[in-house]
Order: sequence, then structure tokens, then C-alpha cells
Amino acid sequence: MTLIANSQKQRLSLASSSRNRPPMPASSKRDHKTELDTRELFGNLRQIEIQHNDETYRLSITKQGKLILTK
Repeated sequence: MTLIANSQKQRLSLASSSRNRPPMPASSKRDHKTELDTRELFGNLRQIEIQHNDETYRLSITKQGKLILTK
């Protein structure tokens, strides 16, 4: 997973780095963290960009503290 700061935006790229790697053995998958805290992803930002299959999605935190994913 790669976080890239871009002025006031933050881009989270999950797909690009994993696309060229061979599949992981089943035992290694259990070693990876499957739960992320939004504070780790967003820091002090309210919106991040996620690259998935060559498309950009925006994950935003609303004023009510909910998450919205838009394409």
C-alpha cells in the first residue's frame, strides 16, 4: 500500500503495486492487516483519492462522520 501526498489531497494506491506481484500464499494473507482505522488513512484530511483498476475514487468523511465513496 502506498500513500502519496499531493498538495492538500492524499492518494491511496492499492491496485497499482499489487497488480505486478504474484499471488501470495494463503499463510501470508493471514499475516496482513485487514482492518484499517480511518485516522491512519486520512490523517487530518477529510478526503482521499483511491486508485483502483486505472480509475480514481474519492473517499470522503462527512460532517456527521460517515464515509462516502464516489467515482
